[in-house]
Amino acid sequence: MRYSLFAILLTVALLTVAVQAQQEQGVEQKTPAEKGPATAAPAPATQPASWLQWDTMTGDWNGARKELANKGIEFGINVHQIIQDNAHGGAHTANGFRYSGSTDLTLILDTGKMGLWPGGQFLLNAEPKWGGYGVNPKVGSLIPVSLDGYKPGSDDGGIITLSEFFYQQVLFEGKLILIGGKLDGSRAFDLSEFADNERTQFMNLAFRNNPLIGKFLPYTTMGIGVIVNPLDWLSIRTAVADTDGSATTTGFNTAFHGPTNTTVIHEWDFTIKPFGQVGHQRVGFAWSCENFPYVSPVSPFKETGPLLYRMVGPKAFGKLSPLLPYKTADDNIMVYYNFDQYLYTKADDPTQGIGLFGRFGWARNDVNPVEQYYSIGVGGKGLIPTRAKDQYGVGYYVIGLSDTLRPILSQESGIEMYYNFEVTPWLHISPDLQIIMMPGGNSHYDTAVVWGLRMQMNL
Repeated sequence: MRYSLFAILLTVALLTVAVQAQQEQGVEQKTPAEKGPATAAPAPATQPASWLQWDTMTGDWNGARKELANKGIEFGINVHQIIQDNAHGGAHTANGFRYSGSTDLTLILDTGKMGLWPGGQFLLNAEPKWGGYGVNPKVGSLIPVSLDGYKPGSDDGGIITLSEFFYQQVLFEGKLILIGGKLDGSRAFDLSEFADNERTQFMNLAFRNNPLIGKFLPYTTMGIGVIVNPLDWLSIRTAVADTDGSATTTGFNTAFHGPTNTTVIHEWDFTIKPFGQVGHQRVGFAWSCENFPYVSPVSPFKETGPLLYRMVGPKAFGKLSPLLPYKTADDNIMVYYNFDQYLYTKADDPTQGIGLFGRFGWARNDVNPVEQYYSIGVGGKGLIPTRAKDQYGVGYYVIGLSDTLRPILSQESGIEMYYNFEVTPWLHISPDLQIIMMPGGNSHYDTAVVWGLRMQMNL
């Protein structure tokens, strides 16, 4: 049965919950090991006696994991499985139930712990993936309702990519950080405390990063970056990257052969503490020298486009659109802003609390189909007193399309809410609900209602 793997693991999870409920009350649980899409699990100082309290499902390998970490070699094996169903509206509801998943296989080499030189770190991250794009094609939305299903940018039933390989050097006690290689820019730019990880927080791309940035920086691409931290409350980040990169290629073919299209992204990150509650304000821009085609084709197709769209519908028009003649612009630019702000945190544990987050982006409307983007929401951890490590969030986004696309397309908006249960430190289960209004930015599709269940396991 195609969903048997997920069913078996879900059964294991439910049995684990039942066993966990019989454990003694008041046992302290550790923080989940995974803090990002490709972070190796830290080796615990001492492994707890109970399997349900381990940081990783396979433990410390009889001490080998801890010994390797002390010598600067860390492994991360994180499995993510998702079932989603387009229950109503969207492009199609027939066979709208989809199963997809991915794994992060991470190797981190710390040059300081290896006795070579201080502050250096090599990271390699491979991503096996299955299930194609998941439920995304069934919804037909402009923004993927499952970012994990969309990455690394291939609809193959099963694929493995070496998505990241880069070197990082920390200098002057963290005041200066240099990075180079094949990068996932979301590690350093447009971060958020409450909407920054599609594995453990929101699943929709609209709440993971500003989607306008994807036009300039694909996931993932060759590049170099610098992070300057002159003050405790200020971080200045700049990167230069290949605009044409792809997770499914090495990147050397576009970054070092023939004409190279380059993107520059720059961001200022301010840490603030109004009324003693931590928050961040971030402003940035991205510029690319690539010759982007104008959104609207040349005449007479420009004038006949709306009629053609109404005649053939969005699916057929999407196939015809690349065949139309377009002029190109010399470059492209966008600006963005985001914030996150705690409203309340527990006095004895600042990681538990609730806060607000939001993002905004603007890009040239003549070469970018999406001109404006907004999102706002609430997120946090520890909503229930006895569930200190659970995460939760609800958010709303709006995608405003270019004026040159009207009256064909207008805008798309959506709501997502999730609750991430920590079953054990190495196992999390998240029910998720999304409502997408005007999916695809047009009235051809009814409002889509997508429910889902995500399981994240740190092996």
